[in-house]
Amino acid sequence: MDSQLPIFLILLFLSVFFISQALILPSAGKKVRHKQLVKRLRDSQRNIDQESISLLRENALKDLSPLEKWLIQFSYFEGFKKKLELAGIQMSFSKFMFLSFLLAFTAALVLVLFDQVWYVCLGGALSVWGAEHFFISKRISDRLMKFEEQLPEALDIIKRVLQAGQPINQAFGEVGREMPEPIGSEFRNTFNLLNYGYDIRLAVTQMSERTPTVSMLAFSSAVLLQKETGGNLTENLDKLSRLLRARFKLGRKIRTISAESRMSAWVLVLAPFALYIIIALIKPDYISALHTHPTGIKLVGGGMVALFLGTLWIRKIINIEV
Repeated sequence: MDSQLPIFLILLFLSVFFISQALILPSAGKKVRHKQLVKRLRDSQRNIDQESISLLRENALKDLSPLEKWLIQFSYFEGFKKKLELAGIQMSFSKFMFLSFLLAFTAALVLVLFDQVWYVCLGGALSVWGAEHFFISKRISDRLMKFEEQLPEALDIIKRVLQAGQPINQAFGEVGREMPEPIGSEFRNTFNLLNYGYDIRLAVTQMSERTPTVSMLAFSSAVLLQKETGGNLTENLDKLSRLLRARFKLGRKIRTISAESRMSAWVLVLAPFALYIIIALIKPDYISALHTHPTGIKLVGGGMVALFLGTLWIRKIINIEV
C-alpha cells in the first residue's frame, strides 16, 4: 500500500499551500474591485493620444534584454514581470526566474543525493516554487499597505506645493524627494515622465496601475477629474487626505479588535496538522493507515477540501474591508 504515499504527500502539499494563501495573505487584489474608479481611469486613458501611449511603451521596454522582450509577449511572463514590479523587487524577471529554477533544481538534487524517491524530490522542487510565490505575494501585500499608509502625508505635501503656486509636476517631484519607499520612488518615476513631456493623465494612470489600491485610484481619479473639468484640486486633496486617514485609522482599529478571532482561526486550521504529527510520533502504526490505505487517502482528501473551505469562510468573517 506504499503506492498511496505519493498521493498523500501531494494532497498535504496542496492543502498547506492553498490554506496559507487563503489565511495568511491579505487580499490586496480586492482593493481594485471598485469598478467605478477603474472605469473612470480607463475612460480617461482612451482620450490620450496614441503617440503618448507609444512613448510610454517604449520607455517600459528600453531596459529589457532581447530575451525579456520576447518573453513578455506571453501573458504568463508579462504577468510575472508585473508581480515583481508590484513587489518592488529590483531584479530583472528573467534573472529572478533563473534563480528560482536553480533553487528548485538544487533542492531536488539534494533530495536525490539523500536517496529520496522521485515524488519527494518533486515535492521539494514544488515547495521552492510555492515559497517563491508566497514571498512575492507577501511583498506585494506589504508594499501596497505601506503605500496606502504613506499616501495621506504625500497628499499634504502636494497640497502645500500647490498652495505655494507651483505646478503639480513639481509637487510630484517634492513628494519623490521627501518621502521614503515605496511611495517616494513611484512619485519620482511619475515626475520624471512628466519632465520628459508625457501627458499627466497617462502618467498618473500608469502610477495607479503600478500601485493598484483604493486610495491610489481615488487620488488618480481626483487629479484626472480636475484635469478634464477643472475645479479646486487643493481642496479636493485636503478632503481626500482626511478621508484616507480616517479610513486607515478605522482599519487599524478593526484589525486590533479582530486579533483574537485571527488567532482562533490559526488554532483551528493548524490543529489537524499538529495532531497528525503528535500521533505519528507517539503511535506511528495507528496513523499509517491514513496514507497506506485507499480509504485513508479519501478521508484525507475530503478533510483537506473541508479545511480549505472552512479557512475561506473564516477569512471572509475576520477580514472586514474598510
